[in-house]
Amino acid sequence: MRRIIYALVIVVFSFGSVAEARASLFNSGLTETDTISVSLLTASQGKQIYEKFGHTGIRIHIPSKRFNGVYHYGLFSFDEPYFEYRFVKGETDYMIGLMHYHDFLTMYAIRGSSVRELPLCLTQEEARNLYRALQINMLPENETYRYSFLYDNCATRPLEIINRSLTGEVRLDATDMELPTYRTLIHKSTQQDKWVTFGLDLILDGETDENISLPDKPFLPEITEQIFQNYEIERNGVTEKLAGTPKEVLRAREEEVEPGLFSFITPMVFAISLLVVVALISIKEIITLRHNKVVDTIIFFVCGVLGIVIYFLLLFSEHPAVSANINAMWLHPIWLVMIPLIWIRKAQKFLYCYHFINFALLLLFFLAIIFIRQEVGTVAVVLVATLLLRTITYLAVERRRKHKQIDE
Repeated sequence: MRRIIYALVIVVFSFGSVAEARASLFNSGLTETDTISVSLLTASQGKQIYEKFGHTGIRIHIPSKRFNGVYHYGLFSFDEPYFEYRFVKGETDYMIGLMHYHDFLTMYAIRGSSVRELPLCLTQEEARNLYRALQINMLPENETYRYSFLYDNCATRPLEIINRSLTGEVRLDATDMELPTYRTLIHKSTQQDKWVTFGLDLILDGETDENISLPDKPFLPEITEQIFQNYEIERNGVTEKLAGTPKEVLRAREEEVEPGLFSFITPMVFAISLLVVVALISIKEIITLRHNKVVDTIIFFVCGVLGIVIYFLLLFSEHPAVSANINAMWLHPIWLVMIPLIWIRKAQKFLYCYHFINFALLLLFFLAIIFIRQEVGTVAVVLVATLLLRTITYLAVERRRKHKQIDE
């Protein structure tokens, strides 16, 4: 029920606020006596996969006009035609939205997230520049943009538009700031859901193992917040901090999480269990000289389906960090092509050749991860070791069969 209410709140607040924003384009009527205060809002992560990286908003408060709105980037709708396909292909257009400040807090209160507010020390000229730029962004012809998971998202857009609105010279004091890799930040965001972490590790290539670029590509809202906290701006020969002291305006709701089945069956537990089971089956095959075709069919099918995803991203997706994935060496669609050969007796020679080539390819994979900068993760290494064991077993059984026939 809470999820349904949360979804309705987003729909009602978002569309209502967008209409309010467009109306304000023609009724803002700012005068010299109107003062604008600007602050950065940083929301913590939620439970859904698209909520796990947090969110950023820009609060514009004009007391004299009773305007208290939050501009935020990254609105999307699952109801858009072919949304899932376009998202995987990297052709998703996201939107800028506007909500009343209290509606924004209500939405995240329902979600159970915290919200921090960082006041920005902008001059009135800079605040007006920002307000006008945001209003222009809200125009129908400007409100959508091509989303990029790493480089153009809800954390990068606010940083970019605020930087453009400043009149002084900005310097970033990054002395005390860490420069983690994109993958490290992804792991931190998804640490509560290890299967999501494992899935993202499979599809993201070595580009995510590069350190984040500051200040232009912060990736996460919390990094954007840190950038503004460490910004210094020089105006008319005077240097000062660009941001004030952050405060928590909404505290996260503490919930007791009931452990489910998948909380115990982590990717590592699954991978090790699979390796043990496959090892026992392989030993039996070597002793009996009989292949377990059902096990091979299941393994080939799963690897083939995952391979289709990997190669679709590699060949067709516009997303960054998916086009040079070393996991394509062991996850590929050819696994599916080989499934019929498992059950066709006359095709065993072709299957033997495939296993021989696969043996060399898997060994090359282990060699490549030493030299190529892509963190594949321990789980993937265990799974590849399992595939290698199946290949070695098949080759060993076939060679023993051949020698036994010669001896007889």
